[in-house]
Amino acid sequence: MYTKPHASDPALARLAAARPLLVDVVPARDVVPHHAQGGVSHGGPPIESRRMCAPMRRAIGVALTIEGLADSPEAALALVDAGAVPYVPNHDLGGVGPMSGAVTGSMPVLIARDEATGKTAWCPLNEGSGKVLRYGADGPEVVERLEWMRDVLGPSLAAALQAVGPIDLIDVQRQAMEKGDECHHRTEEGSLIVADLLRGHIPDDVQSFIEGNTQFFLNLAMVSAKLAMDCAADVEGSSLVTVVARNGVEVGVKLSGTGDQWFVGPAALPDPAALYPGFTPEEMNPDLGDSAIVEVYGLGALAVAGSPLSAPSVGLRVEDIDDIDARLRPIAAGENTECLMTLRDGTTKPSILGVDGRAVVATGQVPAIHTGIAHREPGIGQIGGGITLPPFGAFVAAVEALDARLSEGAGSSDLATATPA
Repeated sequence: MYTKPHASDPALARLAAARPLLVDVVPARDVVPHHAQGGVSHGGPPIESRRMCAPMRRAIGVALTIEGLADSPEAALALVDAGAVPYVPNHDLGGVGPMSGAVTGSMPVLIARDEATGKTAWCPLNEGSGKVLRYGADGPEVVERLEWMRDVLGPSLAAALQAVGPIDLIDVQRQAMEKGDECHHRTEEGSLIVADLLRGHIPDDVQSFIEGNTQFFLNLAMVSAKLAMDCAADVEGSSLVTVVARNGVEVGVKLSGTGDQWFVGPAALPDPAALYPGFTPEEMNPDLGDSAIVEVYGLGALAVAGSPLSAPSVGLRVEDIDDIDARLRPIAAGENTECLMTLRDGTTKPSILGVDGRAVVATGQVPAIHTGIAHREPGIGQIGGGITLPPFGAFVAAVEALDARLSEGAGSSDLATATPA
């Protein structure tokens, strides 16, 4: 029989100890050699450029055009397809990006640092909702916003952080959850908290942008979760899930004990889905983006019981959220006593801390993911929100690879001596 390791797993202890601080905002090329050398990065696991979904291809083409690499997105993509522009997943570069996740050298990225370990992680800034690059939208307004973010928003945030000092992202998450956020699809409160922390240190247009962008804190929650999971990575024998990421075609999973190895399966369509008026399920793109790192950490869909306001936006009934929590608890690696959920009956309970890959395989329950939905055609953008489930087979393959490492003597650990029943 399988027995969950819980606190006996050193990876879980590292995860609990991680304290991501937002310390800076800089162009990606200043911190990522791949971007400094002219490369582009994307959401999800590795994928050949011609197999990328249409929204991701368009986002990459537009981003590279803004960089001045080509005169048009089509010309830029021709260079990518020809191998003239290197492209790799954000996760393999120490970062994350929502939806298409397209990141190029001039894009400003949030930098989070864990003081105890010195580890850092990065994530681009959030554009807002609707017709935005990360969903594959293009057009003059999309490009103009990105250029303003590069020239005004990024430098303004960097200067503000120098003035106010690092922002404790775990503390902001704690406060946001007390007010009803689950820190993935609902981030309204977290965004306002950050806006208040920066008030008086940023220009009026930047203040207005943050206050009017209910998704602004999503990217901060993502970089916080990415850094925390990186702190828990590379522990021999550990089945703690450190990555779930989607590229619109496939979903990739990583475990702490299997390091940088990806295990992939097909990306699913959101179900349920709350689509904007005028759109149909046939127009949805399959699951996309790195934002599932929030669920890997233990928030988002795994904290829906404390966020009734988030339920309708992803197609859920509020009365079902307690049952969802009950189904997800058995795959939790531990509990997060710093981020409490307030339940519908007024009581509180710790949110989930991490996902145990062995528990996923033993129970058959994969971690649910709250997600925005991109139109499958480029140029349109976001068309709603919903729930997706990563492929169970990817977790099975990951745990099998973990066991193979142990049986081959790559490492010994009583964390993995039990196998799923």
